[in-house]
Amino acid sequence: MDPKVVKPLSSRLKIALLSAGISGVVLLGFGVATWGLIRHQRLEALDREIRTLAARHPGLFGGRGQLERLQSAFQLTFGEDYTNHVIFLLQDSSGRTVFRSPHWPEAAATLALGAAQVGALGSAGTHTNAAAPPAPGPSPARAGRGRGPGRGGGWGGPPGPVTLTEPPRFVSVQAPDGTWRVGVLRAPTVTLLLGLNQHDVDSELNHLRNAFLAALPVALLLVGLGGWVVAGRALRPLKLIAETAERVTARGLDQRIADPGDSPEASRLIQVLNRMMDRLEASFRQATRFSADASHELKTPLAIMQGELENALQAAAPGSPEQQLFSRLLEETQRLNTITRSLLLLAQADAGQLKLNREPLDLSAELEGLIEDARLLASEQNLSFDLQVQPQLWVQGDRALLHTALFNLLSNAVKYNQPNGRVSVTLAATADEAVLTVGNTGPGIPPEDQPHVFDRFYRVRRSAGPTPEGLGLGLSLAREIIRAHGGDLRLEASRPGWTCFELRLNRVQAPQ
Repeated sequence: MDPKVVKPLSSRLKIALLSAGISGVVLLGFGVATWGLIRHQRLEALDREIRTLAARHPGLFGGRGQLERLQSAFQLTFGEDYTNHVIFLLQDSSGRTVFRSPHWPEAAATLALGAAQVGALGSAGTHTNAAAPPAPGPSPARAGRGRGPGRGGGWGGPPGPVTLTEPPRFVSVQAPDGTWRVGVLRAPTVTLLLGLNQHDVDSELNHLRNAFLAALPVALLLVGLGGWVVAGRALRPLKLIAETAERVTARGLDQRIADPGDSPEASRLIQVLNRMMDRLEASFRQATRFSADASHELKTPLAIMQGELENALQAAAPGSPEQQLFSRLLEETQRLNTITRSLLLLAQADAGQLKLNREPLDLSAELEGLIEDARLLASEQNLSFDLQVQPQLWVQGDRALLHTALFNLLSNAVKYNQPNGRVSVTLAATADEAVLTVGNTGPGIPPEDQPHVFDRFYRVRRSAGPTPEGLGLGLSLAREIIRAHGGDLRLEASRPGWTCFELRLNRVQAPQ
């Protein structure tokens, strides 16, 4: 087998893989869309928290003293590690930094940009979000009251609401200590950059992504297995059709496909194929019956003609034109007899009615006797015989029919040889078979003709030299006889200068 030839995938496997592939694309697209939607919602929630924090702490927009006091408020709100949760930076209208939290990440250059630059950065590709201005800050009566522990609580700033000049803008910025969600809030005289740590959001999204990626192969495996099972059930009628078609031969045309009845489409196909096989069986039986009847009816007239011609040939004067005429007519009559007998045997084999008078036969001895007859045929061509016949190989079979099959092989090896050529005959034993190979040094059978050598009335046309006379029935009849005995006959090899046929028959023990 050529290693470059890749065996095509079965339809069942293709359906299973296609199901898994389509499901994988759908699930992956759904997962990406869901992940993106959840991320968008979580970032929006973080943006709302930034706006709420700014609204509840107007002191963020105050002076340096107010911002320093707010650090204590954030410590109560977020705990001792508040620096891991919130950062802020205040700029005046000229972009000069008025105050920034001590833990403002120095390496995060984008966090130190002016408000306009941060907005431009967000529009250039970093995830940003713009929102409407927050509601006015708490009333003066509540502005300075503590809200107790909890995110967003703490002391308020100076009394009075803070009015923003434009909607806040939000940007996610990567810093060495993590990702921060920074809101840019512009008041008439100052700009506040207020950031919250995005770690919780990123952690949740990472867990969601990892869980999805872990579940995806399992889901695809389940979908593939489901597709395999469903495809198997859907293709079961095709399997039944293939199995039945393999059993349909010239001797088994009565085979029909069983209808499982679980698919209207498959049932209709099975019904059509069964009706087609009904028509084929009827046509084949009619043709077989005609061949058998015609061959049988011709036997008697041809036998009478042959007898009369033999008498006329004996009565004719030696060397006379009448003797030559009767001789040619007798040869043609004998040829017709051979055709008739062969057709009758083939018709009986096709109908499964070939009668075999089985008896133990010493195949080695029978073959040696037939080889002597073949030597007589080969005398004019000066052929040599290479014989390797293992003695005492016994088979069970019909002597007359096996003689016909074996002699057809030997006569073909002589007939289709070249002058001064060689005929090779080998008979050997395997564990349970007798194997006969018959080869010759003829011109070989062209590749396009090799599939048809066992077809009836098929004769190989030679491109050079005369085509030997023959009926085109010898090999076909020989194979039918061998198959009727439970063996087989095949063309083993054919190339210019060598053609070999192999015959196999079941061995039996020698009679005691």
